[in-house]
Amino acid sequence: MTRGFVMKKALILVTDSVSIKNPYLLKTIQKLTNNQIQVTVLVMILDFHLASKITEKLTQKINDSHFKAQIINWFELLQDQQGITTDLQGLEAVQSNHLQKKSFRLTEQKTVERFFDHHALIGEQTFRADKLNLFKSFDNGKLLAQYYFDDQQKVREVVHFQEGQPVTYEVLNNHQQKLYQFVVKPSQSHRFKVASDSEFATRGATINQEIFKGTPRNTVQIEIVNAQYSVHDYVTWRPYQNVFEFYAEQIRQLTNNGQDTGVFMDLKDVEPLSPYLETVKTFNY
Repeated sequence: MTRGFVMKKALILVTDSVSIKNPYLLKTIQKLTNNQIQVTVLVMILDFHLASKITEKLTQKINDSHFKAQIINWFELLQDQQGITTDLQGLEAVQSNHLQKKSFRLTEQKTVERFFDHHALIGEQTFRADKLNLFKSFDNGKLLAQYYFDDQQKVREVVHFQEGQPVTYEVLNNHQQKLYQFVVKPSQSHRFKVASDSEFATRGATINQEIFKGTPRNTVQIEIVNAQYSVHDYVTWRPYQNVFEFYAEQIRQLTNNGQDTGVFMDLKDVEPLSPYLETVKTFNY
C-alpha cells in the first residue's frame, strides 16, 4: 500500500471477459473483505449484452464464495444518471408557465412544441407517439444544443452548437449499447473553376484567374455547409477503448478522488488505464 494512504473502500474494475477469469480477482476480493474494506466491483465492458452476461456470472461467483461485495454493471450507472450526464439547458425553462407555447401537429405520431420569451425562440420539443424525442435549445434564435431521448426518456445523444455549427457531440448508441466519441470535421470545401460571368463565381473567394480558350475563368473556393445540422455530416466515429475516456471524472467521484478508495484492476489494464485516474491510488489484482 502507498505510504500515508489508508484504504477504507476498494473499487475493483472488470474491463473484459478475460479479467473475470483471472484467479487473483476473487482472491483480491476475499483479502479486502477480510480486512473490513468495503468492496465495489464495477463491470466496465462497453458492450451491453456482454456486460450483462459477465455481471451475472461474477455475481454468481461472489455469492457462491459468500463474499460481501457490491457488483455494479456500468450501464446501470448510466440508467441512474438519466443516460448521458448533461445539463439540459433550457428544458426546465420551457416547462415553466411564463413562456408562450405554440403546438404543431405534424403527423399523427409527431408533435412539435415551440416556446417563446417575448417573441424570442427559447426551446423546441418534438414528441413521437406522445414521448419526448428531441429537445432543441436556442439563444436569440441561434441553435445551442440538441438532446435526443430514447423510449425510456433517457438522454442518449447530445449535440452542442456554436454559430450554427456542431462543435461537440456525445452519444450512447442505443442499439449497440456502445460509446462513441466524436471528431468534429471542418466544413467541407472544394475548388471549382467557373466562368467569370457565371452565377457561381460570386459564391466563393477567387483564388486565381486564367484564360481558357479566350474566356476568363476563375478558380473559386466554395464552402459546402449542411444547413440541416445533420451531425453525421460533421463527425467521424471510433469506439471508445475504455470508459475512462468518457467518464474519468465520474470514476474519480466514485472513489472520492482517491482520498480513501483504492482502485484495483487486471495487470494488463494498469498501463492503459492509470493515466486517466491521476491522483487515484491504483493496484493490480
